[in-house]
Amino acid sequence: MLRQLIFGGIFDKLPQSTYKRWFVYQMRVSQALIIISMASFIIGSSVLMLRYAHLHGDLMLGGLVLFYIGIMFSQHPGFTRVMPSPFASILIGLLSISWFITYTLGLWFSWIIGIVLAIYYALLIIIRGGLGRKPLYWPNTFFLSGLLSLAIAIYLGGPRLFVFPIASIVSLMRRAESRQRPIYIIDIPYAVLLPIMTYFLGNPIDLAILSLLTLAVIGIPRRFGPAFKTVYARAYPVGSSLGRASLIITAVLSLIGVPLGDALHMLFIGFIAVIMSSLCIPMLNPGILWFSMRHYGIVGFEIPALLFTSAILRSIYYVIGPQLIAASLILVFIAYIEVAASYLSGERVKVL
Repeated sequence: MLRQLIFGGIFDKLPQSTYKRWFVYQMRVSQALIIISMASFIIGSSVLMLRYAHLHGDLMLGGLVLFYIGIMFSQHPGFTRVMPSPFASILIGLLSISWFITYTLGLWFSWIIGIVLAIYYALLIIIRGGLGRKPLYWPNTFFLSGLLSLAIAIYLGGPRLFVFPIASIVSLMRRAESRQRPIYIIDIPYAVLLPIMTYFLGNPIDLAILSLLTLAVIGIPRRFGPAFKTVYARAYPVGSSLGRASLIITAVLSLIGVPLGDALHMLFIGFIAVIMSSLCIPMLNPGILWFSMRHYGIVGFEIPALLFTSAILRSIYYVIGPQLIAASLILVFIAYIEVAASYLSGERVKVL
């Protein structure tokens, strides 16, 4: 009983009234984290124009972590068959927001809050049975490895935080493309090596290995079915292809001696942001934030294409000059405007 109150309960064993009450806590926390994170992306991109590079980095990296905690927590019952208790939801929300605020303010104790968050979330998956070889549970292996990487990244500092969003994306892409079954020869080494690679991420060789191993784990889908032609999913085939291409480009840039920060931006914008714009923002966020969209972009795939182009410009700016950073930023803001217009095209859905 204590374990259920601290972590949650198997959702088909909970009374309907309890499930509904716990569901409200879980979704409100997920909504809050996603909304705060999206605000941090807009503010973080804007402060770059004021040349606050350090604040820009903190807001973007912190926002990425917050976004994927919100996304993955919203999917927790579906991925683990466990509905988090109100205590679990409130604790995840408070720890996440507290870490984000203290991290962006540069307070020394932010790492303590962050490590507690990562450990508690990992226990939430382990103790209530969210792991196993079944296709439903197997992608959680990547997410759990990402949480361990997050703890390491928070303690060491620097840009390592992006490994957690990558691990979350791997889990989500394997599910979205219906390739949830274990591929032991690839999956297990990746899950084991991810925290180790997080530790050594100051090395461009390590970044190249991380990019190529991530590509190997997500694989190449044979085809995209009719489900990916809907308003919500039509950007995904193009976005996922461009995201995979970005992993290869990141590896190449790392190996030919491009400055590490520029190669990292290729990964940030070209892979993480592109997949966000084609999977999370159109396919998951509406269900989490409880609204419907009439359209997503103009033709659907131009939003991830804008971000991919932005990533290319940002990664090669040192060759031509800082004007490419301005051009890259303009493309990002165009993508933001298209996303906002798409969200505003719809209407709220009454869930409760």
